[in-house]
Amino acid sequence: MTNGLFDLSNKVVLITGAAGGIGSAITHAFAQSGAKLILADRALVAIEGLVETMPEHQQDVLAIEIEVQFREQCAAAVERAVERFGRVDVLINSAGVNTRMRPEKYSEDVWDDIVDINLKGTFNMCQAVFEPMSAHGGKIINIGSILSLVSNAMTAPYSASKGGVLQLTKSLACAWAENNIAVNAILPGWIDTKLSRQARIDIPGHAERVVETTPMQRWGTPEDLVGAAIFLSSSASNFVTGTSILVDGGVTAHV
Repeated sequence: MTNGLFDLSNKVVLITGAAGGIGSAITHAFAQSGAKLILADRALVAIEGLVETMPEHQQDVLAIEIEVQFREQCAAAVERAVERFGRVDVLINSAGVNTRMRPEKYSEDVWDDIVDINLKGTFNMCQAVFEPMSAHGGKIINIGSILSLVSNAMTAPYSASKGGVLQLTKSLACAWAENNIAVNAILPGWIDTKLSRQARIDIPGHAERVVETTPMQRWGTPEDLVGAAIFLSSSASNFVTGTSILVDGGVTAHV
């Protein structure tokens, strides 16, 4: 019975930002669990390369190039997913960007790019999947951040966008519970990805401070997020909606 609770076999899962560190870790885990996957990312070459690393699963994977800040592209991606697999059971919004600098130095274009991808893009994908998902119910998982809850001096638009993702998650959960669509968020802490490696270059001493202030005394890995993603995608979480799961090694509990 326990295995059945976490069963993802034949679930149709659409993952945005699939070529990123977190997205690719979830992709590999879900493929091994028997899910059918739609991998959406603006880096088409990267997601096609990701598909090539899973030759035994290629018949159950569709790669789609997408810019999530454009509503029509999100709608088209969902339409292609339904054409290929007949439905979408799970949407995981993992697309995200960040540029670090003092808040007084952000240009309008940089601000707009971060907020449009992280927040507007998440909403666009949720809205696009609503109609087909409401026919049978489903799960939406938005990837937020510990910066949905706390912040620092160098991430004003990123923190604003990820705070918005958390509130969006709660609002959609309230609106779509009647459609049997659960909407939850995962809030990663300091995870070792290409995006966070740039922070160690941009902010002197950042890598060391992360370890010092994280009770588990290490950086997280993308694979650390897989368990929460499986839980929120499976029937084990059928009475869970409008909430978030911190995967941060205890950093937000530390004072």
